[in-house]
Amino acid sequence: MRKVLILSALIAITGVGTFITYCSGCHGGGPVATQYRPAEKVMAFKNDDWVTVLSGVVTDDGFVHHEKIAANEDGVKDALYRYVGLIGEVSPENRPELFPTPEDRLAYWINAYNAVCMYDVQQHGRPANVRDATAIPYGIFYFDKFPFGGKEMTLDAVEKQKVRSVGDPRVHFALNCSSYSCPPLRKEPYDGSKLEAQLTDQGRRYLSDPRGAVRDGDQVKLGEIFRFYQDEFIDAYERKSGKSRAGLLEAIEPYAAADSPVHGAKRFEFIKYDWSLNQAK
Repeated sequence: MRKVLILSALIAITGVGTFITYCSGCHGGGPVATQYRPAEKVMAFKNDDWVTVLSGVVTDDGFVHHEKIAANEDGVKDALYRYVGLIGEVSPENRPELFPTPEDRLAYWINAYNAVCMYDVQQHGRPANVRDATAIPYGIFYFDKFPFGGKEMTLDAVEKQKVRSVGDPRVHFALNCSSYSCPPLRKEPYDGSKLEAQLTDQGRRYLSDPRGAVRDGDQVKLGEIFRFYQDEFIDAYERKSGKSRAGLLEAIEPYAAADSPVHGAKRFEFIKYDWSLNQAK
């Protein structure tokens, strides 16, 4: 998930395995109700319901009106649950013919992560703090399981095995864990045919947003995702540039728009990650 979870202390607790099994999906996780699942074989993967959700509840600055989903305003809850039902039915693994390009496959997994996380937030009653939504911290990401093309996975597994595994650190500008410090949600789905432009735009957007970068004299304060995934940004920059021993600011500057606070900064520190729900005001 978006932060490494330390479980070693839990191992010493008697019955922890039973507790984890019990907690997993006790208030979230799992497939949507039968009425939201495709009634017939899926012949084409369409983002129409996800378009309805994003255009209906996401603000211009990328926050979410979760209360509109709970109230099913303009059918957005039904649309979200149908989309999660579609994700549960098909994926690039069990229906590869529906996702012919690497971009199609990556777009699927990014959209799936964001939609399922939004769904699980509803299942957990729109918690004030997403990290602490379950009895075990980060349980939404590490223990709740959902079907993706019929295969049960956690959100953490989707992130690590299907998204970050492509080796493009820009995915960290696209994944949204329903928390305040996450990069903003787009008001449109990711689409394989324009994924390159969308990821580039997300980087520029995040690095010009106070959640991603704030200037303070000759220093810039960076969103903590750059601490969590610092090595990925630096490794990608070194591979592309042929340079070695690059610094973090050097590595992320190519992703920044002209107005970004990272340009010209001499030093950096990190902004503590805020796990409160990304609720629109």
